[in-house]
Amino acid sequence: SMEERKMKRKSPRPSTNQAAPPATARKNVSSSGRTLGFISTVTGTHSNQKAKFRRNVRDKPKLQSQLSNQDASIQHSFLTDVSDVQEMEKGLLSLLNDFHSGKLQAFGNECSIDQMEHVREMQEKLARLHFDLNAEVDDVPADQRKLACDTNMDKLLLNLEELSSS
Repeated sequence: SMEERKMKRKSPRPSTNQAAPPATARKNVSSSGRTLGFISTVTGTHSNQKAKFRRNVRDKPKLQSQLSNQDASIQHSFLTDVSDVQEMEKGLLSLLNDFHSGKLQAFGNECSIDQMEHVREMQEKLARLHFDLNAEVDDVPADQRKLACDTNMDKLLLNLEELSSS
């Protein structure tokens, strides 16, 4: 009926993941952009608007496919040179070998993996302390909260100074 068609037009369009519900006065378009079929019993200016809609639907997939083909060729073009890819592969393998052999020294000779792990452990300890102190402040009565926060800040800053000097 005419009211059912109006309701279908007003309802939100389904997402692209779902198939469009079949309707007698609606054009169904497949994922390839081809028209599957259209039946219309409406005449007059309303059908002219439908014809314009049909042309727009027909033109959109063509435009989208042209754009996506262009994008695909642009994205693909930077990896077409095989020698560049082989050179990158050699570089990455060399980097991996340096890492496993211990030659990799991003922070100079004086900074070892053990030292970096120690710093990371201290950072984790500081983070845990921060959360623990914050949880304790929640239990403190409101009139003593400012003093507790100041004391906690001093503890955190002391730990941070220790961390920065290591």
